[in-house]
Amino acid sequence: MKKMKLNQNYKHIVKLLLDSRHLKTNDFYQSLDKLIFRLIGHKLFTLMVIDQSGKYVERVYSNNKKIYPLLGTKPIPANEWTKRVLIEKKEFLGSNYKQIKKFFFDHETIKSLGCGSIINLPVINNKKVLGTLNILHKENYYNKNNLKEVRDFAQLLSPYFISHQINMKKK
Repeated sequence: MKKMKLNQNYKHIVKLLLDSRHLKTNDFYQSLDKLIFRLIGHKLFTLMVIDQSGKYVERVYSNNKKIYPLLGTKPIPANEWTKRVLIEKKEFLGSNYKQIKKFFFDHETIKSLGCGSIINLPVINNKKVLGTLNILHKENYYNKNNLKEVRDFAQLLSPYFISHQINMKKK
């Protein structure tokens, strides 16, 4: 059964790659958002790109633009989350609000959206973290199986994040 699920995910990945030839950047982001929603569900889905200086991240996609607008920036905190995700290049799974509160300054906003669990996936290219794919849902919703199910989708964002970083330099 696990092998069948894995094969199905790779079919989704190949389809997204093939579709990307004809999609504008935001349309690709929306397709990925919808696919991950169908696979594991979420209340909030955002994509963040790290600027070349490594001092801040910029939001390039949000399924809730009213609360988390596009091109909003956040400083990169010096904490264990940063060490794990941006330096060690590992995923982060926070299954409850207590874990979110510990690492995210906007934890109250996150809670107000009914979110209490989070998956952060680093987008990596050439051994460098370019940004993160962030998925949030109600408390105790996500687990290690959810993480494994969506882990590989983050890498599809690499060319889009590289392009965005180039444009960030021009600002």
